[in-house]
Amino acid sequence: MRTLRDIRAEVESREGRGFPSPVFARAVLDPVYSCQRDHYLGTFLDLSAAHALMLVRQGLLSVEEGRAILGGLDEISRKDYASRPYDPAFEDLFFMVEADLGSLIGRDLTGRLHTARSRNDLGLAEYRIGTREHLLKVLEALEGLQEVLLAFAREHRGTLMPAYTHTQPAQPTTLGHYILAAYDALEREARRLLQAFHEANLSPLGAAAITTTGFPIDREYPARMMGFEGLVENSYDSIAGADYLSGAAGALASLSVTLSRLLKDTLDFCTVEFGAFRLADPYVQTSSIMPQKRNPSSLEHARPIASRALGGAMTVFQMLHNTPMTDMVDSEEDLQPTLYGCCLDLVGVMELLRVNYATLSVNTEHLKQRAGAAFITATELADTLVRDHGLSFRESHSLTAALVRHLHSLGAEAHEIDSETLSGMAQKALGRPLELSAARIAQALDPEYFVSIRGVTGGPAPEEMARMLREREKSRPLSPALRARLNQAHSQLRADINSLRGGA
Repeated sequence: MRTLRDIRAEVESREGRGFPSPVFARAVLDPVYSCQRDHYLGTFLDLSAAHALMLVRQGLLSVEEGRAILGGLDEISRKDYASRPYDPAFEDLFFMVEADLGSLIGRDLTGRLHTARSRNDLGLAEYRIGTREHLLKVLEALEGLQEVLLAFAREHRGTLMPAYTHTQPAQPTTLGHYILAAYDALEREARRLLQAFHEANLSPLGAAAITTTGFPIDREYPARMMGFEGLVENSYDSIAGADYLSGAAGALASLSVTLSRLLKDTLDFCTVEFGAFRLADPYVQTSSIMPQKRNPSSLEHARPIASRALGGAMTVFQMLHNTPMTDMVDSEEDLQPTLYGCCLDLVGVMELLRVNYATLSVNTEHLKQRAGAAFITATELADTLVRDHGLSFRESHSLTAALVRHLHSLGAEAHEIDSETLSGMAQKALGRPLELSAARIAQALDPEYFVSIRGVTGGPAPEEMARMLREREKSRPLSPALRARLNQAHSQLRADINSLRGGA
């Protein structure tokens, strides 16, 4: 058995004694560099430009120095970093770019750019910008899905169908009523995403390492230039705070659950046994052996992708849990791609749902038939007995339940209930007969009538559905204004850069 001394000698022979060791570079530094290059390079250059402009405005750099720095950053932006691999000569992308900038404008001037800033506040700004961008993409996709669902609900506001509780047919409703419920649930998810966006879209710039700086900087100017809505005021909180990540993960987790429930129902509706939906050809696949198969594969894939997104959101919490409240790598490049992957998964799921609901066919006649089957209008028959005969609802419920059991034992359906049968069951259940005309019984058992009189706020009655649809159609997507604000800030940054450089 080898001694620790022998193992150490082997490790030092293979790994060397200088920074970085091959295993450290391979396992950590290379993936971190790739994350920085792929997600943050453009953001880092914009942050550097905004910082340089602020230093000039505050008299901490001369105009000439600012122009030279901005010119160097412009040249850096034209370099091909996309195909540039990790270089062990540099700890990360920050130092690589700093070295490249130094070769263009000189190390002294490059060093002056770093006045009153740290990799800490720079990194946190990059992460917050990355988070807000991915949350905005999710919100944009969600609003696209909502647009289709609202149109679908309007199209099918009168399409009768059974509502289900405990997986069993419960009462008649409409397909529009059901889809509007999904729309409303997603509207709440949109509000959670919006809150997470606002929490992420606060600037840590100027916090420097963690206690700000002794230089007279202006924290608000670069925040505006980068599209932030305000500051994370406390500098310690700017660097140590990570709840913008848990807030985002919480909103994404909730959205993934809501989407997965809609996916579950939609896939059930597509089964031959249920017979409600037929997906359009571009979104189904066939079998390699069974030529008749129309597998709803697009939505089948969407469901585990939604589950993967939920797993990613939970991973964010696990990676943040029990970490110190300070600057730590736990919430940096090892974590950020997990959150971004979660966002992209959910965007894909919602895009798949959107195109499927925009193009699927509905078997309205089959749904209407099922809306009157399995005794699901029995509640209205019980209500009618309360209205017409003054029974307590419990008495009426007991009588109607006994009537349903009796008919089920005979293999009969609801439409076979007649006045004589009802009166006989009342005699047994209540000790007295009850008279209800055949027309009144038929009306109570009619699923269309059932729906039409449920006009209480939120019900499926046509007038109430029309009101709810009108109310929801008044709302406008929020993402375009958010996107426009970020674009405006970026345009203002470009304008200020050009102004300082004399229109260059």
